[in-house]
Amino acid sequence: MKIIAGLFAVVWIVLPLAAQSKKSLQEKKAKLQKELNYTTQLLKETQADKKNSISQLEKLNRSIEARIELIQTIEDEIKILEQEIVTHRLEIEKKNKVLQKLKDQYAEMVFTAWLNRNQFNKLMYVVSAKDYNQGIRRIQYFNQVNDLRKQRLDEIIELNTRLQQKVEELRAIREEKSIVLMQQTQEAKKLENDKKQKEETLAKLKSKEKELIEKIKKKEREKEQLEAKIKAIIEKEMKEAEARRKKAKEAKATVKTETKSAGTKTTEKKDTKEVKTTPSGTYTESGFASNKGRLPWPVEKGVITGKFGIQPHPVFSNIEIKNDGIDITTERGATVRAVYKGEVTGVFRVDGYENVVIIRHGEYLTVYGNLKSVNVSKGNIVEAKQKIGIVATDEDGKSYLNFQVRYGSAVQNPAVWLSK
Repeated sequence: MKIIAGLFAVVWIVLPLAAQSKKSLQEKKAKLQKELNYTTQLLKETQADKKNSISQLEKLNRSIEARIELIQTIEDEIKILEQEIVTHRLEIEKKNKVLQKLKDQYAEMVFTAWLNRNQFNKLMYVVSAKDYNQGIRRIQYFNQVNDLRKQRLDEIIELNTRLQQKVEELRAIREEKSIVLMQQTQEAKKLENDKKQKEETLAKLKSKEKELIEKIKKKEREKEQLEAKIKAIIEKEMKEAEARRKKAKEAKATVKTETKSAGTKTTEKKDTKEVKTTPSGTYTESGFASNKGRLPWPVEKGVITGKFGIQPHPVFSNIEIKNDGIDITTERGATVRAVYKGEVTGVFRVDGYENVVIIRHGEYLTVYGNLKSVNVSKGNIVEAKQKIGIVATDEDGKSYLNFQVRYGSAVQNPAVWLSK
């Protein structure tokens, strides 16, 4: 049995690690496939409008990115399956060698037993012992030979069963690899189709260069207006917070002076209700900051079609566009929700972004732009996932949310704050 046990020592260490990696790849693959299905659904909605819009191009770009990532994930999965196939082949070879050795030993035992099959000879061998103890030892010897032969037979049966299991597992892995290879081929075809659609859409959009350049300039002006509005709200909050701190300090000084004038010795206690250094004077950053990478998305379903920071324009690569947040494309009429509990500190309108809502979470702010309608007002306290409005659809048929995260007035990349 020690021979069989030794065979599984390395396998018990290696295979669970491979299985764990394969599981994580399969989860990633399922997530990417889900996103691609949703992006395809959004593309169909855009194509139904029969417009070759930038929105369509953005969705195609995201579809291409996700599909390339999916194909790479499938390739990684194939590599793991190939490793499993090699491991199983080696295991089967080792088991066959051990099995053959056991069979040879068993055959030798059976042949020896056949040569000594005469029970009379065995009896005479025992009876011819010099004394009683030697006779007992000879009987024990025959019993041990029988037990060893039975043990070898049991080992052969057990190892043969395990060998058959390994053969079945190898067959299953090969079938799984065939299925995954088929998926890879299908995704590669879809990727080529996406790229073809992108080139066609790009060519048609470039034919409208003058019109698009004007739209780009208009959008930049609208972004500047949005930024100015947000900064104005932040500055106003900071001034109000500073005024409250100053007032609290003056009130404390007045109390201290009056106490001294009265000649009363009073031990000054720290005011636990002192206004915090955050602009709102109410919240702290600890709760929001500790949830980085785990915040719920501001829409239930959506794909990021506009990345954070400075990016090349989807049509004109020589033109750079700046995004202080991310654009999340979703379905028409989708509900927009707060990503974390906080206080609504701003609700206003800006050309190109429709309605905009700002929610403060201590020193952090989240901004929700391009809302068709709003369900909250300034001063409202909202909870995580609470509905704050409905996403708007622009003239090109694009339903999207511009989502921003700020630390004070400094912009952050919202993508790293949202759950993966």
